[in-house]
Amino acid sequence: MRLAIDCRYVRERPSGIGGYVEALTHRLPALGPDIRFLLWTHRRAGRSLSRATNVEEVVVRPEPSSLWTLLWPDRFGPLDGVDLFHAPHTILPRRLTMPTVVTIHDLLSLEMPRLHRSGWEGWAKRWYYPAAVWRALTQATRLVTTTSAMADRVVRLWPAAKSRTVVIPLAAGPAFCTPVDSAEVGRRVQRLLGTADPYFLVVGQNSPTKRHADALRAFAAGAPKPWRLVLLQRDAAGNPLAPLSRALDVAERVIWLPAVNQPDLVTLLQGAGALVQPSSYEGFGLPVVEAMACGCPAIVSDLPTLREVVAEAAIRFPPGDVDALARSISSVSSSAGLRRELSARGLERSGSFSWDDCARDTLSVYRDAAVRGGHSSFR
Repeated sequence: MRLAIDCRYVRERPSGIGGYVEALTHRLPALGPDIRFLLWTHRRAGRSLSRATNVEEVVVRPEPSSLWTLLWPDRFGPLDGVDLFHAPHTILPRRLTMPTVVTIHDLLSLEMPRLHRSGWEGWAKRWYYPAAVWRALTQATRLVTTTSAMADRVVRLWPAAKSRTVVIPLAAGPAFCTPVDSAEVGRRVQRLLGTADPYFLVVGQNSPTKRHADALRAFAAGAPKPWRLVLLQRDAAGNPLAPLSRALDVAERVIWLPAVNQPDLVTLLQGAGALVQPSSYEGFGLPVVEAMACGCPAIVSDLPTLREVVAEAAIRFPPGDVDALARSISSVSSSAGLRRELSARGLERSGSFSWDDCARDTLSVYRDAAVRGGHSSFR
């Protein structure tokens, strides 16, 4: 049996989807030795994803979410002899005739299509992305969501998907779970930030749903000196929040960082006073699990998905309530005891999430999807 997985989300710099795909490809070949894995990789992956003998890797040139991929996947990625296809990021391309598994991380393209950029390409994606997500909901053999809350949203949109949907949570990788001496963490943080001041950390791409401006306003209102705010943002060309930081008179206390490699991300989480996640929309919230695994306290929006992930292991505040977030930041900055308590709770909670379990459960979904598609040899 031959299984193709679109791994083009794996790049040199870490990302949530890329980390998910890489965690699966590290584990699946050993768990399914009877399966021949075909991995579609990106030319900028920077590394091989597996050395297993039952794995073949092939570079596929178009971007994974490009219109070329959505409309003509069979022209760019090899599909000959493929019995099952896994699309790991919400959208299902056209013209796939084999059984398919789609991981639904969020439904932003359906629920907030205007978030796509302006211009011709943005207009095209506002049209084709929702169509590709609907195709996944209505046509995929099996659907995977990372939280029960997201599964509920899928079923509300398409009730017939209920029997085809399974919840498989994500996890933090081993690098996030390795204890490091606090003095060494301090030295590494000093190298990265150029300061030994305590700091709050915000991680994520610079999109409206991440509400980084809320974090900045709450920090200005709630964090005393010498605390700093570190904004680790992907796709934040030109520091769009810099004018706001100046208006709030905290520009000298804000540190802007672009995407960093995983070791540096781990260091920043290990050294932070808390991770701040003020999102108005999340499918899972992987940085929160990674923070908890590092022993980093977390302050998160009280969204159904994040509530499911953190349980009682983090401070939760009403989404969009900057005053409540500021009070939470003030409490954490003023109490080392609270930080220690949140750290301990987070470490315990992070043990509920496992990439090994995720891979095993995903393999079970593959086998079920193949059987549903008529491939009885894939049991």
